[in-house]
Amino acid sequence: MKAKKLIFVMIAVLIGLLLIVQIRFQEKEISRGQHSLQYVKEVFPTEMCELKDGKYENLLYSDFESSMENIEEIYNLEILIDNTAECGTLLDCLRIREAIVNKFFQGSFDLSNLLVKIYITEWDYVRIEHDDFEKELSSGKYDNAVGLGTVIDNEMDENGYIVQVGYNGLHTWLSKKGLGTIHPSAMGEFKMVIPYLMGDRQEETKIHLKDGDTMLSEIEKTALDYMNSDKFPLTKANGITFAIGEARVIETESYEGICFMTRRVYKGIPFEYGANASIGAYHDELGHDGGEISYVEGGSPDTMLGFFRTDGTVVEKKEITEMITAGEALSLLSEQIGDNSVYEVHGVELVYRNCEISEDKVDTISDILEPKWKIITINQNDDKYTLFYVDVVTGEITNRFEYYYE
Repeated sequence: MKAKKLIFVMIAVLIGLLLIVQIRFQEKEISRGQHSLQYVKEVFPTEMCELKDGKYENLLYSDFESSMENIEEIYNLEILIDNTAECGTLLDCLRIREAIVNKFFQGSFDLSNLLVKIYITEWDYVRIEHDDFEKELSSGKYDNAVGLGTVIDNEMDENGYIVQVGYNGLHTWLSKKGLGTIHPSAMGEFKMVIPYLMGDRQEETKIHLKDGDTMLSEIEKTALDYMNSDKFPLTKANGITFAIGEARVIETESYEGICFMTRRVYKGIPFEYGANASIGAYHDELGHDGGEISYVEGGSPDTMLGFFRTDGTVVEKKEITEMITAGEALSLLSEQIGDNSVYEVHGVELVYRNCEISEDKVDTISDILEPKWKIITINQNDDKYTLFYVDVVTGEITNRFEYYYE
């Protein structure tokens, strides 16, 4: 009888242990992705050390430094287009363009050189000399025009300036041509490319500018001060600041220039950026930041272009209160990659990535943004620069390719 009781007790203990193990297993499964932002920030340094120490056989650490210290809050976001910001009349539009040009060139540009593009439709336009603009408007021929842009004929005047402020203020390109014929985006012209992660520069270097040598950190400070102050000629959305995504050192015949790829930031989280002009396998179907600001001297910028829409109203659609950690994102990616490929990891950061905007919303919303873990890699099989995105809530993994510069 005692033996039977002992057997029953042992069975009961085993069942209890199995239940405890099952509960703990369930708790482990449930806990993935249910972390506060504060917790995610706290464990981030440890998770990067684990990557560095070889936790993942198919994800190899390449030297980089990344920090989440400046992140305040995390949301699903929308940026609404401010349709009242454009202007009331075509003359008002011109005055806005003139103010942008004057602010960038600090009064050194002769506005009489401008040709004004009046858009009859979104794609069809006529060009009018700047000084004849008001007279042409008074004729009433353009009362039904849909918009206005300003350019210089052939995009360059006799002093080498470029001025372009496009339809509805998009595609602004302003340049003093200090880089000569070199386009800031000309991929083959870069002496070196220095990445930034979460706004943190990954390398210091000396730049031989037209007015003397300076350190990259000094010209970086000048650029950030310019973009994040009232010196910046374009209107910025509420709560938006600018950070640097990468620095490109460009060589001319007698000096160097520095081109910063810029990205918007909201409450410490940078927006995704990259080459919007990419084609083929490198073309990204989802839009992202691609602004560029270049310096050839230590004072004011020589060129700015590609900022697209910088204004609007930021709407916090939903606060993200539970999310996966960077380490969990790396584990998910490692599991998906499997044993067939090995990737070298060149950076991990938290970014806002654009979502597709439906046709019925493109006139009212410029950006729909969701937070993703961005894992920057190079595939060791084919050397392709591959960007993986892991959704911080669902863990869904997507990717795109980007041009890689040695």
